[in-house]
Amino acid sequence: MQLRRCQPTDLQVIIDLNEAIYAALPDKSVLRHNSPEMIASCLEEPNVTLGVWDGELLVAIGMLYVQQCIEEDHFHDLDLQGDYKSANQKLFLVRDRYRGLGLQRRLIREVEKTAVARGYNLLCTTVAPNNDFSINNFLKEGYVYAKTEMKYGGLVRNLYYKVL
Repeated sequence: MQLRRCQPTDLQVIIDLNEAIYAALPDKSVLRHNSPEMIASCLEEPNVTLGVWDGELLVAIGMLYVQQCIEEDHFHDLDLQGDYKSANQKLFLVRDRYRGLGLQRRLIREVEKTAVARGYNLLCTTVAPNNDFSINNFLKEGYVYAKTEMKYGGLVRNLYYKVL
């Protein structure tokens, strides 16, 4: 399997992956239904979308979404000491038959490397409280639980962060 940065030409493949995973979820609250416009914006600088490919098949993605998460994601009330340049880890998707291979954790680490190379030293992410697999993956990668709140038009999300 090959890891590479996704390009705007990969937009439809990513949309198809997102739609297939969303459609198969028994509990739709686990994943925000992402619009094609949001996905397209994650393919444009300064954002970065990384994909894992099995030959020509896109099997997993993870995104670095550049916005100040301290303000935008309501982390402003945390007592984080230091001077931070923050961004978000966003939208991790793994095809069903590729789950359990460590792809989400690999993508988390690769997005972190990309963030550090671009001068970011704090990453934030949101996870559905009932998405135990993603929660465990982020905790194993050193993320810290911050709080739970409503996001994305009424979805309950746990907010996590990691100082890089």
